[in-house]
Amino acid sequence: MKKRKKKYADIHSFLKDFGTTEQCYTYLSELKWGNGYQCRNCSHPVFVGGRKWYYRKCQICKYDESCTAHTLFHNIKFPITKAFLMIHQLTTLKKGMSTNDLARQHAIHQNTAWFFKRKIQEMMTVNGRLTLNGNVEVDETVIGGAESGAPGRSNGKKKKVMVALQIDYPEDDEKPVIKAASAEIIEDYSADELCKAIDKSVSQDAMITTDAWPSYPKAVGKRDHLIFYSSELSNFAELHWYIFNLKNWLKGIHHHVSKEHIARYLNEFNYRFNNRNYSGDGFKRAIGFMMKMPALSRQMAVGE
Repeated sequence: MKKRKKKYADIHSFLKDFGTTEQCYTYLSELKWGNGYQCRNCSHPVFVGGRKWYYRKCQICKYDESCTAHTLFHNIKFPITKAFLMIHQLTTLKKGMSTNDLARQHAIHQNTAWFFKRKIQEMMTVNGRLTLNGNVEVDETVIGGAESGAPGRSNGKKKKVMVALQIDYPEDDEKPVIKAASAEIIEDYSADELCKAIDKSVSQDAMITTDAWPSYPKAVGKRDHLIFYSSELSNFAELHWYIFNLKNWLKGIHHHVSKEHIARYLNEFNYRFNNRNYSGDGFKRAIGFMMKMPALSRQMAVGE
């Protein structure tokens, strides 16, 4: 009989298995070395005990390595139990949490909370992108408050975003279903900018639906293209719903996001949205992704 995967949608089942330092490091050690040890320095396959119980020391070259080394858990400045709980909160809570709330709940400095959340966002960026296929609706929006003298698609100071949704349309009268979403920063509404954004997230085999903005035919390229004119904008109900929720999340949870970091927050929102069917075991998926990714320095986190 196939063993059923344990899920951690609620905090009590999570803390039962990951509430202690030993439980967390044991889990990370199994992820890193469960399929066999090989020295990172000389490739020797045999280890002896390291400086701590969750380290492995090469029998030959004596290279001593922690289970968190060379991963996104590298050199964290607070207990591993707090790191696990932060990942659980950011992957299972529908709206995630701001760094201020993380800092307050876990009694750490806000800059420390920001840096670790930035690592989680890096994981979400790399592992949350999906190639949209089938029926894909595309539109643009702006992020930011009201801006005098910059209506519609004018080039004001607000952050411009192209949104794409993969939507399944049932054959009967049931409501269309959003399968996946993507959001890309664009500098303007030109065909070149829209083309770059579409190519990042939409398959060449997709059927793209847009409004009648003149840049779209060139931006869509050789993909099938369907245009709805302004009198038919009611057809974009799912896009409008998604954009409304995205803006409310940014405003309600984070209040303000700078242009330098807006893409990471869009990726965070879409990671949770695209992984919403994994709400129970999404925590373990996230931990696994973070263990496979290289360490992220503060300089890289700020300056990318």
